[in-house]
Amino acid sequence: MQFRILGPLEVVDDGRHIDVSGQRQRTVLAMLLLESGRVVSNDRLVEAIWERKPPATSRTQVQIGICALRRILPAGPHPGPIVTRSPGYLLRMTEGQLDLHAFEERVAAGGRAAAAHQPQQAVKELRAALGLWQGHALTDISSKPVRANAVQLDERRLAVQEQCLELELRLGNHHRAVSELGALVAAHPLRERLRVLLMTALHRAGRQAEALDAYRQARAALVERLGIEPGAELQRLHRLILAGEEEWGAPPRVQPFIKVTAPAAAPGGPGSGPAVAALPAAPAIPAHKIPRLLPADIADFTGRARAIQRILAAPTRTDAPRTVVPVTVITGRGGSGKTTLAVHVAHRLAPDYPDGQLFAKLSGAPGRPTSAAEILRRFLRALGVSDEAVPSSVEERAEMYRDLLAGRRVLVVLDGAASECQVAPLLPGSSGSRVLITSWRRFTGLPADTRIELSRFRRESSVEMLMKIIGRRRVAAEPLAVEELCRACDDLPLVLRAAAARLAARPHRAVADAVAQAEAVDGCADAARRPDELRHVEQTVRTCMTPAYAALSPEAQRALRRLAQLEIPDFAPWVGAPLLECEPHRAQDLLDELTESYLLDAVVDQASRAVRYRFPAFVRAFALERLAAEESPEEQRAALWRVLDTLAYLTGEAQRRSGHGDPPVPDEPIRCHAMPRSLIDRLLADPFAWYQQERAQVEAAGRQAAEIGLWTISCRLASSSTVLARK
Repeated sequence: MQFRILGPLEVVDDGRHIDVSGQRQRTVLAMLLLESGRVVSNDRLVEAIWERKPPATSRTQVQIGICALRRILPAGPHPGPIVTRSPGYLLRMTEGQLDLHAFEERVAAGGRAAAAHQPQQAVKELRAALGLWQGHALTDISSKPVRANAVQLDERRLAVQEQCLELELRLGNHHRAVSELGALVAAHPLRERLRVLLMTALHRAGRQAEALDAYRQARAALVERLGIEPGAELQRLHRLILAGEEEWGAPPRVQPFIKVTAPAAAPGGPGSGPAVAALPAAPAIPAHKIPRLLPADIADFTGRARAIQRILAAPTRTDAPRTVVPVTVITGRGGSGKTTLAVHVAHRLAPDYPDGQLFAKLSGAPGRPTSAAEILRRFLRALGVSDEAVPSSVEERAEMYRDLLAGRRVLVVLDGAASECQVAPLLPGSSGSRVLITSWRRFTGLPADTRIELSRFRRESSVEMLMKIIGRRRVAAEPLAVEELCRACDDLPLVLRAAAARLAARPHRAVADAVAQAEAVDGCADAARRPDELRHVEQTVRTCMTPAYAALSPEAQRALRRLAQLEIPDFAPWVGAPLLECEPHRAQDLLDELTESYLLDAVVDQASRAVRYRFPAFVRAFALERLAAEESPEEQRAALWRVLDTLAYLTGEAQRRSGHGDPPVPDEPIRCHAMPRSLIDRLLADPFAWYQQERAQVEAAGRQAAEIGLWTISCRLASSSTVLARK
């Protein structure tokens, strides 16, 4: 039985195609094939099929899909290929069953032939490897985790094509290479290495005018699309062609895919002809340049024992066939200690990665995360590559980076990642290395072996941290105040540490004073009224929230700011529609974006399955601060009025539909904003149930409306609430 993933997913048994129908079954099989010989957890399969919103029955449906695959795939005289292994399933493979394995074997054979100075045999092996491809990898599978793996496989194929064509040029096959390179350049117009090879082939074929035109097209594409000039390699080649150099050869590539050196030919003997410059071998990492970039661990690290155990126990085997580097993703709210945990665990893992540890902060300035190109430049320099040898394009830097790490064991820590696109070029290409990623977003589109979601500390961990910073004696002297301080800081490690630091600096102050400070930061939106001694804690809170806020879309930022005006305990999804004057489904998308960034908490009622949202501690004060800075008082009042007006309308409508008579006609009209009739009917299908769910919000909104002078709305909310409360 043969499995093919280098193109559309196919299963062939003794020459007969086996029909694997159903997108879910094909997605599950693709995940098992990509991880052949390795257990794929139920969670990863659920994520691959449904991504961010799996149904409650997702695990059961995965089991059904596995059973269907077992019926489809013939077992023969042996047990079936799919085996149940905790915490998921494993696909057993024998040699030659998967086309990807055959591809890698052929590529390795080509590398050995090139190293033995047998370029013709190397080309033969690489051509055989490339002949196994039938299009883009897994082109018929739309799952994001599968596509992320497929992109890496396609990149691998393209790198092999480049090296094969370099060998063809060494052998003097420039005429044959021109057409193939032209097609590749058309498909990958920003890949500068392909442009170099095409210009080289054209020049050697005596087509200098076309070689120069190829440079002109390359420059136009780079300037138009990226606003940058061609890299040093392309510019040098252009100058050499203009100068009419005859013996310039191929511009040396600092980091070839396969490290080869062409043998010198005897004058007049076989293989003699135009001189061809040999590509130098890849620069090895000098012993003194093994990178050790991890920040210092903290001496008083506290808690997170379960998370540490999960990360350390994550599988890191390299003996099984594998195409994806082991990745651990740590996510959570601002201030939950993601970076601290990642650095602490990285120091414990460091002895297992003797070839170095790389670390980079990806968050950058607010709204301007550090680019992958810049991080790759830093990493390459840390790995011993000189500034002059660092390629100009992101693609070539990523190629060099992956090639340098191939066969080595390096730990890579990427802190504060803003998006999957930012992270993808920074992933090594071999399973010997490992990656730890932290983010304030749920990275569901990025394949990961282990996912850790941090929340607030357990109370005992909060108290333990305070003991380590201010001393056991002070904690024991004010146990009630210590409990209140932990609660006021929402048990967030970073906020607790900031408050404790102030206490440690002022040993004469009571713990109760720090409680008042933390509560003031959480509840006071007016910076002018905050005492000076709050600045330390306040700045810590702002630092936690700013990167997540800056990464939001402008609409989501506006939603967060305006929601903070509502002085209600929690709210239903419909609130976003009048608040932003948009369609309800768009408002739902924005609330989900805020939830994914941990700036809102989504709470699901177990009985009704209804979703409600509320602000985590400290986020509302931050959002109010941004509201005052970014929106005029008129915009703020208009948004608040629309929400309160709509709530008053719904409350009056609930009274009318309950059979208790129409509400009194107000002096000013009560209107419903951005709420279609179908949504109103769905919300008020049971008016009493709706009111019971919204009762606390109606009462709080009535008080807020009265405080800001919206008397008509306040009266409507109060009168209808009185009627509905009699039920």
